[in-house]
Amino acid sequence: MKRPPAPSGPDWAATALAAAGLVVSAYLAWTKWTGATALFCETGSGCDVVQASRYAMFLGLPTAAWGILLYATIGALALAGLPPRRWVWAYALAVAGVAFSAYLTWIALVELGAVCPYCLADAAIAAALLGWLLARRPAPAGRRAATRPGRVIGIGVAAAVVTVVFGMGVFAAGSPTGASAYQESLARHLAASGAIFYGAYW
Repeated sequence: MKRPPAPSGPDWAATALAAAGLVVSAYLAWTKWTGATALFCETGSGCDVVQASRYAMFLGLPTAAWGILLYATIGALALAGLPPRRWVWAYALAVAGVAFSAYLTWIALVELGAVCPYCLADAAIAAALLGWLLARRPAPAGRRAATRPGRVIGIGVAAAVVTVVFGMGVFAAGSPTGASAYQESLARHLAASGAIFYGAYW
C-alpha cells in the first residue's frame, strides 16, 4: 500500500481529536481539583470511585492533567503539520497515551471494580488518534527513515513499555500501607454501597 506524502499543512483531523481529548481530560482534572462530581456520575458510581482513588493523582497532579499536556502537545504538532520527524513525536506520544489509558482501565476494572465512562471516552479518543496517525504515516524516505515499519513498531513498543513501567513505579511508590490502605478500602466500600455521611463541623 502506497503511503501518503508528508503533509505540508495542519492535520485538522488529528488536531480535532487532540482537542476532544484535551476537553475530556481538562474536565476530569477540574473535577478532581475542585472536588466536584462529574456530570451524570452519581455518588458511589464508577466515576466517583475512580476519581476518589489514589490513581486519580499522578506525581502530585490529577492524572487527567497529564492528559491535558499530552493532547495539547500532539495538537500543537498536528497544527504545525506532520512531516516525518514531527509525526514520529506525535505517534510516540499517542502510543504513550493509549498505553497509559489501557493500564488505568485495567486498574479500574480489576483493582477498583469500577467503570468510568469519561475515562473510557478519553481512552477511545486516544486510540482513535493513534489509529489516524498510523493511517497517515508519512512514506519513508531512505533505509534509515524513522517512519519505516520496523522502526515505527520499535518506537511504539518502547513508548508503551516505558510509559506503563514508569506508571507502575510511580503508583507503587505511593502505594498506601497500614492504616491508609484500610482507609482507602473503607472509602471505596462506602462509596460503592451508596453510604451517606451526616454530620457537622464546628
